[in-house]
Amino acid sequence: GGLAGDAHLSMVRLPKGVTFLKPVPALVLLYLLWEATACVFPGWPSPRAVFGVLAADFQQPAFRSALAGSAWRMAVGYVLVVLIGIGGGLLLGRIPLIDQIMGSFAVAIHAIPGAAWVPLSVVWFGMTERAVIFTIVLGAAGIVMVNTDTGIREVPPFIARASRTMGARGWNYFWFVVVPAAIPRMVDGLRLAWAFGWRALMAGELLTSVSGLGQLLNQVAKAGQLDRLLAIMLLIALIGVTIDGLIFKRLEHEVRVRWGL
Repeated sequence: GGLAGDAHLSMVRLPKGVTFLKPVPALVLLYLLWEATACVFPGWPSPRAVFGVLAADFQQPAFRSALAGSAWRMAVGYVLVVLIGIGGGLLLGRIPLIDQIMGSFAVAIHAIPGAAWVPLSVVWFGMTERAVIFTIVLGAAGIVMVNTDTGIREVPPFIARASRTMGARGWNYFWFVVVPAAIPRMVDGLRLAWAFGWRALMAGELLTSVSGLGQLLNQVAKAGQLDRLLAIMLLIALIGVTIDGLIFKRLEHEVRVRWGL
């Protein structure tokens, strides 16, 4: 009876409101630790001071322009990451010869951190917006390509056998059986690519003269403005976590439920 009860409880889904509130205790603890640190170390800004600075920054047109610039570059870069990553992964998974030649190259691209691509991007494109976008693409496309290729190669054998028994062959088998079966791995890659691309964007803006959150971070660090530095870092983290939670976690959950994973 006990095991059955535990199994039943594990299958009960929490209401959406309760699930949404799960991170709240951790956030409250983090806030209290931050306040305590500010009390112990007078030079360390309190959360209230940092949020006040952030609110004041949002009133500045230059700050809003920098934020909009970062968002635009991330959007363009991420679209390119999706196209190149999924397209390249499908090509690797469909044609074994290309996978043998280029598969290791995709893994190598994924292994290099986004920040390490900035010098090469600057050499090719100068201290321009294109260099930052190129850094995003190189920093994030590899994981999408690798995950797409892996998903294609890890189609469950029973699905492959059943589809072939029903007459699926060639391109029909690839597009209507293999690709749908690989979608969960593709979604995992897209979620990771968002995080990698967001970090690559900040690295690119930090090291180039392109206006954005990364450049603002560099400026306030050089000026020794700790409160503004923490405010911008907090904003960067909040944007990353919010996009991941509102879009990618939901998409991943929906795909896993639909695919019965």
